[in-house]
Amino acid sequence: MVTEWTISGEYAEACNCDVVCQCLWLEAPDDGACTFAIAWNITDGNYGDVDVSGRTVATLVSTDEGVLMDPATQWDVVLLVDDEATDEEREALEDIYFGRAGGIWAAVAETHVRSTESTTAPMEFERDGETTRVSVGDDVAMEVAEAVGFNEDVGEVYPHPFTSDMTMKTAKSTSATVSYDDQFDWDLGGNSAFVCDFELTNA
Repeated sequence: MVTEWTISGEYAEACNCDVVCQCLWLEAPDDGACTFAIAWNITDGNYGDVDVSGRTVATLVSTDEGVLMDPATQWDVVLLVDDEATDEEREALEDIYFGRAGGIWAAVAETHVRSTESTTAPMEFERDGETTRVSVGDDVAMEVAEAVGFNEDVGEVYPHPFTSDMTMKTAKSTSATVSYDDQFDWDLGGNSAFVCDFELTNA
C-alpha cells in the first residue's frame, strides 16, 4: 500500500531557457536540452505519520536533447535534502521525490528518470517581497525576482505540473549557479524562473 503524503510551501525554479520554459507548451528548450534547479521549502507536510514540515529540498535535473515531457526524453536527477532532516524524514522525502509514493513524481519517474542520486546539504530559503533567495551548501545559489508585466502585475503561467493548481508566477533569475559535479555545473543567471506557493499530494 502506498503511503499518503501531502506537502505545501514555497517554490522557486531557475532554468536555462531565456524567457518562459517552452516545455510547458511541449516545445524544445533554447539550448536543445533542459537544465533546471528547483527548491521546495516545505512549510507543512507529512508522509504518513512522518512530519516533514520545516524541511527544504532541492532537485537538479539534466535531460537529453528534446522536449522535456516527451516520453523519449530521459532525465538525470539529483535530490538534495536539508541536512537537518532525520533519517526518517530523509527517507520520506526520497520516497516522495523519487516517485516511489505516487503523485506527480511517480509519473515522471516511470516515464523519464534514467538515474537518481541523493545527498544532504545545509539549506537556506528566504522570500523577501518579490525576491526569493536559495542556497544549498556549495552546490546551489540562486536569486529569482518576480517578473512584472506592462500593467504592473506579476505574470502567471498555466499549466505547470509541479503544484496542484498548476499556476506559477513568472520570474527572472538575477543569479543562479549550480556546481554539484561536471554534469550539474551550470550558470542559469538571467534566464526564466518561476515562484509560487505550492501544494502537492498523492491523495
